[in-house]
Amino acid sequence: MKKYILFLILCSWFISYGQVRVEQVSFNKLVDVKGTDNVIALEVNTNSLGDINSMNILFINTKTIETTDAKIANEYIIQDFKQVKIDDLNINTIIVAVRMFDIDNNVRINLKDPITLVSVGTDGKSKHILTDTTFNVRVWEVNEKSGTLVVAGYYDNNRNGRFDPLELNEIQIFDLRTYQLLHKVK
Repeated sequence: MKKYILFLILCSWFISYGQVRVEQVSFNKLVDVKGTDNVIALEVNTNSLGDINSMNILFINTKTIETTDAKIANEYIIQDFKQVKIDDLNINTIIVAVRMFDIDNNVRINLKDPITLVSVGTDGKSKHILTDTTFNVRVWEVNEKSGTLVVAGYYDNNRNGRFDPLELNEIQIFDLRTYQLLHKVK
C-alpha cells in the first residue's frame, strides 16, 4: 500500500511539474526615439514552450531612468512600430501596428484578428487608436510634406480573419496632427 501511495505522490508531482509555469522575458528590439531622451524596448513574455503570453512597448528615459509601459490594450500582439518625426509640422509620434481586437470571439488575440494602427506619444503616455476595430491594415505610409498617414486595408465584414471576394479594399488618409480620418478612397 505504501508503494502505491508513493507512486501516486510521485506521479502527481511529475504531472504538476510538467505544466507550463516558467515565464521568460526578453527584449527583442531597442529603438532610439529621435528628439527625446527616450529609448523604446519591445518586451516579449513567453512561457517555457515558447508561446507568447504578452508583449509590451516600454519607454525608457535614459536621463532619469524612468520607465513607462505603453499599455495599448489588455491583450495585444505588436506587429511593428515606427517613429514619425516631421519637425516642420510639429509631429513626433510612434505609429504601432498591433492586433488588439478579438473579432472572431475566440477569447484570445491571434493572427486572424485585424491589424490596427495606434499612435503613441514619444513618452508612451498618450495613445490614439486610428483605424476602426474591423478594418484590417495591410500597408501604411506617411507623407511627410502633408503630415498625413495613408493606410490601405479592408473591412473584415464576416469576421473570419481573411480577405474574401465580397470584402472591398479601401485606402484611408489620417491627419497626424489631429488624428482624424480625412478621406476614404474605395
